[in-house]
Amino acid sequence: MRLAVVIAMMVGVTVAFQASLTAAAQRSLGPAMLVAISGFTTGFTGLAVAMLWMKPEFSSRMVIYAAVSGVLGAFILGGISFAAGQAGVARAFSLVIGSQLIAGLILDHLGLFGAGTGGLSAFTIVGVVLILLGGILVVR
Repeated sequence: MRLAVVIAMMVGVTVAFQASLTAAAQRSLGPAMLVAISGFTTGFTGLAVAMLWMKPEFSSRMVIYAAVSGVLGAFILGGISFAAGQAGVARAFSLVIGSQLIAGLILDHLGLFGAGTGGLSAFTIVGVVLILLGGILVVR
């Protein structure tokens, strides 16, 4: 569990740097070209890792999930780079994180797509409300 926390924190820092880089590139390349170049690089890297070190188990459902995830990833990358370029990285992320938390809680609660079935507790709800209030303060 500790490794997961460390990796999640490292990913958070990396996402902030990526958003800054994509916002800068998006201003020159435009959102479509940025997503194409970045998505190609991400896809190629992931494919190389999967083929060299892992033995993926293919099923039609999982391939569809992966393809839809890729389309969603293109929207996420383009959307964050656009929002960060227009409103700044901190503002964009405060809105992204707030909506991501709410959606994540719903997915976990419903257990969709194999997500954890963590129940909603008073502590969870208070924590989300506090994070959303912090996001509102950042946006203002």
